[in-house]
Amino acid sequence: GALVGANDPAGAVEALRVVAELWPRSPRVAKKLADVTELAGDAAAARALRERALLLDGADLALRRALALQDGHEVLDGAAEDGKAAIRAYERARPRGATSAAMVLDAAAIEVLPGGAAIERTHQVVKVLDQQGVEEFGEVTVPHGADVLVLRTVKPGGRTVEPERAGASKGSVSLAGLEPGDYVEVEHLRAVPGVGGGYVADPFYFQVGGVPLFRSTYVVTAPEGLGLGVDAHGMPAPEVKREGGREVMRALRTEVPAFVPEPEAVPMQEYLPFVQVGAAVDRAAIQRALGDGALERTKPTEELRALARELRTSAGPGAPPAALARAAYAHVARTVLGSTSALGEDASAVLSRGRGSRLVLLKALLSELGLRTRIALARPFSASAVAFRFPNPGEFTHPLLRVEAGKETFWLDPSLRLAPFGALPSSVLDVDALVLPEPGDALELQHTPARALVPEERQVTVRIALGTDGGADVEGTDRYFGAMAAAAKAALEKLDATERRQAVEAMLSRTFGGFAVQDVTIEGEDDPAAPLGIRWRGSAPELARAADGGVVVDAQVFPARLASRYVQVASRRTALLLPTPERGTSRVEIIAPAGLSARAAAARKVETPFGTFERTERADGRTLVREERLDLARGRIAPERYGDFAGFAAAVDAIQDDPAVFRP
Repeated sequence: GALVGANDPAGAVEALRVVAELWPRSPRVAKKLADVTELAGDAAAARALRERALLLDGADLALRRALALQDGHEVLDGAAEDGKAAIRAYERARPRGATSAAMVLDAAAIEVLPGGAAIERTHQVVKVLDQQGVEEFGEVTVPHGADVLVLRTVKPGGRTVEPERAGASKGSVSLAGLEPGDYVEVEHLRAVPGVGGGYVADPFYFQVGGVPLFRSTYVVTAPEGLGLGVDAHGMPAPEVKREGGREVMRALRTEVPAFVPEPEAVPMQEYLPFVQVGAAVDRAAIQRALGDGALERTKPTEELRALARELRTSAGPGAPPAALARAAYAHVARTVLGSTSALGEDASAVLSRGRGSRLVLLKALLSELGLRTRIALARPFSASAVAFRFPNPGEFTHPLLRVEAGKETFWLDPSLRLAPFGALPSSVLDVDALVLPEPGDALELQHTPARALVPEERQVTVRIALGTDGGADVEGTDRYFGAMAAAAKAALEKLDATERRQAVEAMLSRTFGGFAVQDVTIEGEDDPAAPLGIRWRGSAPELARAADGGVVVDAQVFPARLASRYVQVASRRTALLLPTPERGTSRVEIIAPAGLSARAAAARKVETPFGTFERTERADGRTLVREERLDLARGRIAPERYGDFAGFAAAVDAIQDDPAVFRP
């Protein structure tokens, strides 16, 4: 084509005009026609064709930049910020702070285009104040597909240093020679395709953790009539104005102090001020677009049909739908390796490789067996609890499969290969799920079940036989149920026998100092329906200490340690996130040497809205049997309730701190 166009431009123009009539909405054809039209000497017509190609594909950044540079400017020059001017203003102001770096300039400009595509121009200038800042900002990550306009180190006095490009292939660039007192400047352009005919920007934050903002500016423009909207959280919503036939939103904040992050906090959307913009966005269109994409991945093939016939035959004539669902789930779990639920793979390819997304394969297989199945994207409990104005599919990150088998409905998570049928991680129980529609479906936003068919739980049993020297022979079983078991099995799959033994020894050494493992046995590892059991045996030196003619065991056996995990600061400004519930029981049997008898303490129970903990003890001669149960609810602990939660955690830890006592 290029050779023909060069030798006979006029003929190429006529040929491509015919092609353009056949594919009038193809930007590729329009661009090729523009090239040969320019070769034929008609620059104005070539320009018009390229502008038409941009209307068809607004996210073509290379073409958009070429046309802008042809006009003597860069894309979004009108909204650009001057990095050197920002540095001069910062140095005049001389703001003081105790941070490792300061964000001198944080600027973003977005042009929303008809059809939902957008061009984003981002410009940041950071002053590095100490060596920790050098380590944090010395490696610059460039977004995939972005065109870098500026990337450099600015030395005191204005001298600039270009970076090494060695890391560019991995999406990052090293700033060699960066020192405290230097500035890091980066500016880039990025094209973003629309979704469902509209556009929703990522949130733009006007305060960040750990770094003060000297100048933060955000400008968004859109064609008049597109309906540019603003969703503001933690700050007043900037006004959308009409300027020169366009809709424009401008926001500016200066000298914003750094936000000090707190451990185990909720997502930052719940406490940092931010603005999100959107235009011509329609949740229904986005949901249907996602559904159409998933449907393409689960098309039946002859190989899939043959497997479905085989499963139906194995299940026997008249097998109920639930039995077919369980048989297909078990087969896919056995034969397909990996731990992904990505929707970007074809079911037929996954079946052929025996590796990849079990979700798309199971969806296709169950549909071929006549069951009504839908992919649903769950919004995990740990996702932001902010009520967004614009549809935000990025919050719905956990793919599940909803299966209607006769009068029963099952929710499945095929990413957990060795999980029992119907086991769901607690993080996606009782949450919203975006159901991906198929042709003819009504749009659904459903709630996942409040309980899984097989709940997550941990059960520990330990038998400790104390010796006269204070050491002990210890044996026990650690059992995991539900999705928790599947996650543990997946972790064990990657370890050989030696590594498994070392992992168990390290886990037990945190309870029994200097523990030496003698034997480790894994039970139920290859059976999805079975819990995972880790049976172990070994010895612990100096477990007991002498006291008042008897012995005392201070060691806490698998303690919850709630305070050290969750109560790490005296007070909070942000809510504490408990992302998953914790449910577990333990039974510890301690046998004292001959001549000593156990002393059982009274039963104790702590019951609060955050959870429940109870311990009971009974003495049987020289044997003490201690049983505990912890139920910690997932949740968001508001700052004003943090003190109450800290009291609950301290009470649980105090009970578990009580020693086991044996007297003559």
